[in-house]
Amino acid sequence: MKILPIILLVSFLSLVSCERGKSTSDNAVDHLAQYRDTIVGNFSGSQIDTLICEPLDSISDPTYQGFHYRWRVYAKNGSVDDVYIDNTIRINFVKEGDLDGDGAEEWGYKTIWETSNWMLYHVYTYKDRKPQYLIEPSSIWDIHLDPNNNCGVFTSKEDIVESYSSDSVKLKFSDVRNDGEDFLLIDTIVPIQSHKVL
Repeated sequence: MKILPIILLVSFLSLVSCERGKSTSDNAVDHLAQYRDTIVGNFSGSQIDTLICEPLDSISDPTYQGFHYRWRVYAKNGSVDDVYIDNTIRINFVKEGDLDGDGAEEWGYKTIWETSNWMLYHVYTYKDRKPQYLIEPSSIWDIHLDPNNNCGVFTSKEDIVESYSSDSVKLKFSDVRNDGEDFLLIDTIVPIQSHKVL
């Protein structure tokens, strides 16, 4: 009978030790957290969900220290299909709202490169869960959005795309005119022509 309390004590200490080890590994540093962005909305037209973007080119290497160029955007609850995006070092979601009036919300992002001020602005929508461009990606010069030129950080309070009608949007894009003398921010109306994302 004297051995039973010792066995119980050893069992209890083992259990505590295992739980301590488990909580330490569960709280390990998430090396992708600093790169993720999220946005909440009704992207499918039928339910609220959270879109999450994370880099794909460093998932297999937790010590990755370089720039990211390949991204996956996925719905936390699986309401829409994944989008795979290349050729940007970061994705910062822009909530566009329901631009085409179909009951589902659109989202956008501006490509970010450290070596150029010329970027592309992309607007995504979903048709039957499948991601599509709402309009073709449009050129934007960072200085038009950020006069302080904060190295590609999206700081504009100005909307690039706004709802106009059920079949068109108001778009701001950058253009070079007069043999390269003028860098202009143009306001125009663009028809909505959903384009399949490959």
